[in-house]
Amino acid sequence: MSVTTLFQQTHKHHPNGSLWELSIHRKLSKGTFIGGGTVLLAATLGLSACAAGPYSEAGGLPNRTLTPGLTNPAVAQSNIRSTICVVGWTATVRPPVTYTNQLKYSQLNSGYNLNGDTNMKDYEEDHIVPLEVGGNPSDPRNLWPEPHNIKYGSFTKDQLENEIHRLICSGQLSLKAGQSAFLGNWESAYQKYVGRLP
Repeated sequence: MSVTTLFQQTHKHHPNGSLWELSIHRKLSKGTFIGGGTVLLAATLGLSACAAGPYSEAGGLPNRTLTPGLTNPAVAQSNIRSTICVVGWTATVRPPVTYTNQLKYSQLNSGYNLNGDTNMKDYEEDHIVPLEVGGNPSDPRNLWPEPHNIKYGSFTKDQLENEIHRLICSGQLSLKAGQSAFLGNWESAYQKYVGRLP
């Protein structure tokens, strides 16, 4: 079964389509999704698969099937001095709030939420790989509704983001290594680069 067919089967349950679903559909139509993980991503959109628990109360880590994280192809080790290490650079690539709010709403109401909580104020639409570490600005695979009201939530991850950015721009850590900290378990990376989890 093709990825497009999987999307179509998912989409028929939601004839109006959400921003999230339509964005994924556009990517599928352009053939930009490859690999087995993307089949799972397309198959679970808008379905109750998320109900299995995209978060754990102890951790609040992203659901890697739905949002695996993605880097920005315009950022490379060779150009960090003219991109991520320039003060204010992230503002030039950050997507508008109207986009991220619509995406957050779509994700929360498609089942990507914590214990059924769909209150948008309880989440930050966060980049898994942060913009200041060369994360993709607008691809839904790099944006997820990160809970505030959880043991290690968005405010804790922000500390790691700042530290990894500092290490990259001071030459103490490569761009690839910094990005890998977020493509894996960021809580483990926090303990490695910042210290004990609060």
